[in-house]
Amino acid sequence: MEFDIDKLSREELLELNHRIVERLKYLASREALELSKKFKTGDIVEFRGGKNMVRGIIIRINRKTMSIKTNEGQWNVHPQFLKKIEKIEKNRHLKIIK
Repeated sequence: MEFDIDKLSREELLELNHRIVERLKYLASREALELSKKFKTGDIVEFRGGKNMVRGIIIRINRKTMSIKTNEGQWNVHPQFLKKIEKIEKNRHLKIIK
C-alpha cells in the first residue's frame, strides 16, 4: 500500500497522526484483553521484576494490566509479561498475606 504524505497539509497530517495513535491504542487494548483471558483471579504467576523473577497471585484483572500481590508488595503488570505457574516446586515457598 502506497501513501504519499508529501502532498498533505499540516492539518491533514495532524489529523492522520491522531487517527493512527487512536488506532494503535485500540489495537493495544484489544491485545491486552485477549492476553488477559488466559488468566483468572487467584492464578499464581511469575514475571521479571528488575533483575529478578517475581512470583505472586493475581488479585485483580484490570483493563490493561493484572494486579499481582507478591511477598514484596503489589505490582500492576501487563499480561504479556506474565507466565502462569501450574505447580509450585517443593523448595519454592510463596507466602502471601491477602
